[in-house]
Amino acid sequence: MQADFAQEVLGRLPLAEAVLTLWRWVADPLFLLSLFARHRGAGYEKVISFGVLVQLIADALLEHRGSGRKSFQRGRAQGLLTATPQAVYQKLGGVPLGLSEAGLAESTERIRPVYPAPAVLVLPPSVQELRVIVVDGKAIKGVAKRLKPLQGRKGGVLGGKALGALELSSGLVVAMATDPDGETNDAKLVPALLPQVRRHIAGERVWVADRQFCDLTQTAAFAAAQDHFVVRYHPKTHFCPDLTRPAQHGHDPQGRAWVEDWGWLGCEQAKQRRFVRRITLYRPGEETVVLLTDLLDAEQYPANDLLVLYLARWGIERVFQQITEVFHLQALIGTPPQGTVLQLAFCLLLYNLVQVVRAYVATAQARPAATISTELLFDDVHRQLVALTELVPPPQVESLFAPLPSPDSLCGQLTRLLETVWTPRWLKAPAKKPKAPTARKALRGNQTSVYRLLVAYHQQGVTSPTQ
Repeated sequence: MQADFAQEVLGRLPLAEAVLTLWRWVADPLFLLSLFARHRGAGYEKVISFGVLVQLIADALLEHRGSGRKSFQRGRAQGLLTATPQAVYQKLGGVPLGLSEAGLAESTERIRPVYPAPAVLVLPPSVQELRVIVVDGKAIKGVAKRLKPLQGRKGGVLGGKALGALELSSGLVVAMATDPDGETNDAKLVPALLPQVRRHIAGERVWVADRQFCDLTQTAAFAAAQDHFVVRYHPKTHFCPDLTRPAQHGHDPQGRAWVEDWGWLGCEQAKQRRFVRRITLYRPGEETVVLLTDLLDAEQYPANDLLVLYLARWGIERVFQQITEVFHLQALIGTPPQGTVLQLAFCLLLYNLVQVVRAYVATAQARPAATISTELLFDDVHRQLVALTELVPPPQVESLFAPLPSPDSLCGQLTRLLETVWTPRWLKAPAKKPKAPTARKALRGNQTSVYRLLVAYHQQGVTSPTQ
C-alpha cells in the first residue's frame, strides 16, 4: 500500500521525477567514486564520504533555498549524515579546487549526450559550424564573517574566483578554472581553463571574451589548437592598421554604422604580434564597441554576424546572475574559499540540469527554449521536490527509480515525463529596451578576499581558524 501511494505521488510530480532522474544519472555512485579518486588531492574520506557531501549540498540547493544547516539537520534526521553539521562545514573547507572543477566539467559531460535538439540559441549563419565558447569571470561575493580573521572586518569579503566557459549552442557551462583568491585577475585563469574545454568540446572553436582578455598572451592562447577568437579591444595593447588594405563600411540591423579594417595587434618588436581584423561599431549616445578577431575573411564571416556573436556574450553574465538569485549562491554554505568554489560548481551544475529540462519542455511545445524562464520553471521544480520529500520517506523515493543503463534510455524517460508538462506561467515577459547603466565608482579598500585575510592570519603564526 505504501509503495502504491509513493508511486502515485511521484506520478503527479513530473518535474520532480525528471530532475531526480537526471540527477541520479549525473551523481551515479560509481562516477562519484572515480571522480574523487582521480581529483582528491590531499582530501580524504572518513565519516563523511564525498557522495554524502554531494547529496547534502544538492539537497540544500534544490529543497532548502541554499540553507546548508537545514540540509545537514534533515540529513541527520534521515540517517544520511552521522557526523555533526560542524564537521560538514569543516569538510567543505578542505575540498580541493581541482575536485570542484572536475566535478562540473565531467558531470556536464555526462548530460551533454541527453541534451535535446534544437539548440538554445540560433547562431549567425557564418559561425554555425564553429563551437562558440564564451568566457568570463565570477568572484563569489557575500561571504559570511564566521571565521575569526573575518570577524569585525568592515566591508564585504570575497570567496574564491572562477573563470567559466559557456557553450553558446547548448547554453551549458562546460568548465571552470578557479583560484582561492577572489581578487585574482580573470586572465590568469585562462591557461587552466582552455585545456579543460578543449578536452570536452571537439571541433573548431571560437572564443568570445570581453576587453580584459585583449592582449597578446590571451589572444595567442585562444588561437592555439587552430581555434579562433572574437574579443573586445582594449587600448592597453597597440593596434597598427594595415594601410595597404582599404577599410570597409556598413550598418548593423539597427542602422548603426560600423567600420572594419585590418592590421597588427602589438608593436613591431612584440614576439606574439598577430594580424587581426578590427570591427568598430558606432553607437550614438553609448560607448563605441571595437572588436578584434582572427577570422579575417569578411565575406565568409560578415561583420554583422560577429557583432551578433559578441552581443551573445551577455549570456554568461545572465548565467551568473541566475545562479546567484535563482540557485541561491548568495546564501553561501561555507566560508573558506574552497567551500565557496564547491557551491559555485554545484550552482552551475544545477543550472545545467534545469537547462536540459527546459530544453525538453521547449521541444515538446515546439517553441524556442529562450522564451521559457529558468527562474519560473525552477520555482515549480522546487515546489514539487519539497512536496515529494514531505509525502514520501527518502528510502521509498530511492526505490521508485530504476537504474537507467544508457543515455538513450534517459532521453526516452525525460521525453515521456516532460512531453505534456506545460503552463503559460513559465513564459518570459516581453523584452524591454534596457536602461542605460548607472556609472559606478570603485571603492578601494572596502573589499577583500577571504583567502588574503587567511594568509595574513596564518603569517602571524596563529593556529588555523575553524568555522
